[in-house]
Amino acid sequence: MADDVVLLRRRNDSGVFGPERELVFFDEPILSERLLQIRRVQLWAPHDDRLGRLPKIIGQMQNLTSLTISGGSSEPSLVSEIRDGDLPESLEELRLFDEHGRVLTWPKVVLPRLTTLFVSDVFRFDVSEFPRLRSVSLKLDRTEANLREALRLPLDELNVLNVSLDERIFQIVSARPLRRLGLLSGTKLASLDGIQALPTLESLRLKNLRALCDLSALRDLPELAQLDIQYCRKIQGIEVLGELTSLEQLTLVGCGDLGLAGLQGVIDRIPLTTIGATS
Repeated sequence: MADDVVLLRRRNDSGVFGPERELVFFDEPILSERLLQIRRVQLWAPHDDRLGRLPKIIGQMQNLTSLTISGGSSEPSLVSEIRDGDLPESLEELRLFDEHGRVLTWPKVVLPRLTTLFVSDVFRFDVSEFPRLRSVSLKLDRTEANLREALRLPLDELNVLNVSLDERIFQIVSARPLRRLGLLSGTKLASLDGIQALPTLESLRLKNLRALCDLSALRDLPELAQLDIQYCRKIQGIEVLGELTSLEQLTLVGCGDLGLAGLQGVIDRIPLTTIGATS
C-alpha cells in the first residue's frame, strides 16, 4: 500500500487517475491502521461535485505530512470552514489550488509543524497560525499586507505569484535574508535593480515577467547558485552570466534570441544546464 494517495468520493471514481495512483474513498470505511500509513494526500473532486468541507478522516491521519487540494475541487467555503482538529498537527506541507479568483482568509487554526505553504490565489493569514513556516508561495493583496505579514516569519523561500509591483518589491522582501526567491508572472517589473539588497540569495526563479529587460544586477548576488529564467522574452544583458562565478545550475526556457552563442564557454562551465527555445 502506498503512503501517497488520492482522496475522493467513491462516486467520483471515473478513471481520471492512472493505475500508478492509489485511490482512497473517504465515504467508505477505512481501517485506522491504514489511516496511520498515509503521509501524502491529494484531495480531489470534479468541478460539478465540489467539496464544501474537508473530509473528517483527514484529521485522523496522524502521520500526514502533505496535503494538496486540487484546483476546482473545492467550494469557496472550504477554507473558511476549517476548524481545529480538521487537519492533523503532523502536517508540514499545504498546497491550495483555488480557481475562484478570490481572497482566501485562513481561519484561526494553528498548524504548528507547517513549513511549506502554497496558495494559488490571494491569501491572508496571521503568522501565529503557522509558527514554523519556512517556504511561502502566494499572490499579493492590493496593499501587499499579506507579503509583509509573511516576512515576519523566518522564511528561507518566497515565491510571489503574479508580481504586481515594480522594483520596489526588492526593498520590501529585503526585510528577510532569503535564500530562495521566485517572481512568477507579472507586467510591471522591468529590471532587477534593487535585488542587491538580497545578497544571501542562492536560488532565483523568474518566469512570465513580460516587462523584464535588465538583468545586470545579478552580478551583485555573490551566493547565487541556481538561476531559472522562463518565458521572459524581453531580457537583455545575458552576458552577466560570465560574472556569476558561483552558478551551478542554469535554466533558460522560452526566452527567444539572447545571443547565447557568444557565451558558450561560460555555459559549458556551469555543471547543470537546461536550455530550450532560447538561443
